[in-house]
Amino acid sequence: MSDVGELVSLVSFLVVNQGISLRDAAKATHRTPKKLLNDLDRLIMCGVPPYTPSDYFHYSLKGHGDNARVKVNFASHFARPLTFTPQEALALKYALEHFSRGADSETTKQIDALTEALKEALHGRVHELLTDAGKGFVTPRQTDRMRSMIGLLSAAAEDQQLVEIEYYSAHRARLGTRKIHPFAVLEIGAHFYLFAYCGLAEDTRHFRLDRIRDARVLDVFFDEAPPKKRKLGKMEALFQGTPKDKLVVRFSKQVAREVIDEWSDSPGVKIEQLRDGRAVIETPLYNQFWAIGFVMGFGEYAELLEPKWLRVELAETIRRSLQAHL
Repeated sequence: MSDVGELVSLVSFLVVNQGISLRDAAKATHRTPKKLLNDLDRLIMCGVPPYTPSDYFHYSLKGHGDNARVKVNFASHFARPLTFTPQEALALKYALEHFSRGADSETTKQIDALTEALKEALHGRVHELLTDAGKGFVTPRQTDRMRSMIGLLSAAAEDQQLVEIEYYSAHRARLGTRKIHPFAVLEIGAHFYLFAYCGLAEDTRHFRLDRIRDARVLDVFFDEAPPKKRKLGKMEALFQGTPKDKLVVRFSKQVAREVIDEWSDSPGVKIEQLRDGRAVIETPLYNQFWAIGFVMGFGEYAELLEPKWLRVELAETIRRSLQAHL
C-alpha cells in the first residue's frame, strides 16, 4: 500500500474504532505508538485550497502513555449538509449524465440513483431552477434509453405480459422491485408515465418512466383489460376541467406516510417532506368542494394552507356543520 493509502486507511480505522487505546491501534495498523501519532500529525498538516492545515480533522488523546484512548473528529463544516447554487447543481447533474455514457448497466443504475438523489435533495428555489433548467435538456443516452423503455413497455402492454420493474421511489430515496400489469404509456406534462396495475399496491398506479431503472418482461400473461376510466385514487377529482387555483395542504406526521404513498407518483403533484415528519402537498385546484371534503376527511391532521379564499370557505363549512349537530 502506498504511503498516502496507509494514512487514509489509518483514519478510516480510527473512525470505526473510536476510543481504541493507542497501543491497540498501533498494533492493529502495524505501527509503533510513536509512528501512529507522527502519521496523525502529518495528516493534520494537510491542506488543499480553500482549506488550510487542520481544517479537515483533528484527534485527541484521553489518558496517558500507550493506554491513552484515541478519538478522531472531523471539522464541523463537514458535518453540515452541502448546499449548491443552481449552477453547481446543474453542473453535477450533467457531469453524472455525461460520465454514464458507455458505462455498464450496474454503474448506470448507480449513477442514475445519484442523479435522482441530487435532484430530490435540493430544496426551495434551487430545486425549482434545476427542474426548469433540466426541461428540454436531454442527453443522447437518455433519449436512447427512454425510446427503448417506451418500446419495451408498449409491447408488453399490447401483449398483456407482466413486467418486473426496478423503480426509484423519490420520497423513500431508494430502489425497489415490483411486478406490474402494464396498460399504457402516457405523456403528461413534461414527463412520460406508465399506467399499470401494481401488485405491491394492489391498485393502479402511474410510474414515471425516468424513475424506472430497469424493466424485464416476464413469460407470464394477464387477462384483465385496462380500466375504462383511469383510476387516480384520491387524485381522481383533481384532474377534471380547468384548474382554478393552487391547492396546498400540510399533513401531520401521523398521516404523512399514507399521503405520500398515495400521491408520490401522481402527475402534477409536488410533495415536500418536512424534517419534523410532516408533509406538504401542492397540486392544481380543480374542484373546491372536493378539496374541502378531502381536507375535512383528515380532521385535525390536515391544514389547508392555500388558497386563502378556500380557507375561508372551509371555515364556513365547518361552522355550518357544527351548527347542524349542536
